[in-house]
Amino acid sequence: MIDPISKGIDDLGNSLLQALNNVQGIFGKELSVAKPIVDNVLQLIGNTPLIRLNRIGSENAGVQFYLKAEFLNPTGSAKDRTAFAMYLDAEKRGKLKKGMSVVLVGAGSSSVSFTWIGKVKGYPVFCLVPLQTSPERIQLLRSYGAEVTVTNESDLGRLSELAEDKAKKLGGWIPDEASNPANPNFHFKTTGPEIWRDLQGKVGAVISAPGSGGAITGIGRFLKSQDRRVKVIIAGKQNSPFMEYGKTDNPKERERIQLPAVYDPKLIDHYFHVTKDEALHLQADLYEKEGIFAGLTTGTVITGALRFSESIPESERNERNPYNIVILSPDRD
Repeated sequence: MIDPISKGIDDLGNSLLQALNNVQGIFGKELSVAKPIVDNVLQLIGNTPLIRLNRIGSENAGVQFYLKAEFLNPTGSAKDRTAFAMYLDAEKRGKLKKGMSVVLVGAGSSSVSFTWIGKVKGYPVFCLVPLQTSPERIQLLRSYGAEVTVTNESDLGRLSELAEDKAKKLGGWIPDEASNPANPNFHFKTTGPEIWRDLQGKVGAVISAPGSGGAITGIGRFLKSQDRRVKVIIAGKQNSPFMEYGKTDNPKERERIQLPAVYDPKLIDHYFHVTKDEALHLQADLYEKEGIFAGLTTGTVITGALRFSESIPESERNERNPYNIVILSPDRD
């Protein structure tokens, strides 16, 4: 039984926390108030911090770089947001019901996120992976709770066909982040507003690797809805379809390039091609100079951000009111 004094202290603490939350409107942004208790682990998804980079890019006067630390999501990836959004949407629309199975393709971050959330929510998860998948990756998926089948296929199209057959037999659901609007919509509702809030609307540009295109589409839509001057940028490998699309102005050539349905290329202001060596160099720099260990993709995005910063006009650089560039750091692997 709780004694009256302890209860009084608890009530006072809760009252103070509520009071701090209530004054958020006065300061124009939501205060970062600790929540000592969450109802379940899924509530830890999102609301990731912006980390100011103090040494990388410091030679660029009047420009400030911030890392959107998506690697702090529970499984270490921005895909936690995507998977969570698609589970909620499928449940709401009746596509996913209690007792149904989830069928996945591949062993990437998305599969890890879908497997983890499926475990928390009580859905059996089956994952089909190509033959060349590393044993470590297979073990990771199994440790999260997936039943992994290693196939003889390496072609994504063929793997998808096998997944469809599996889903039909099980009466299961196949999430498709490349075409599901719940993917960009969740970033529009969460990631974009978080960036805008934390920088109090002072956002010059946001840059991301393409992935499925959902994150940069949702974030870009939100930020541009607040201020059309915000630049939305992609940095990626030379041979990706996103980069091919970005380097051609020929409408006929663009029509032949297959882009994910969730991706809106009209939002993108700049594309930067980054080599693996460049990405590796900046990934190492991030740890050496900032103490942050993140995935190779983050090295790619930082490279693009540094290149973009060289093009910012002097008139937009101000030491007191710097041009803020937000770098989406998608994962820690």
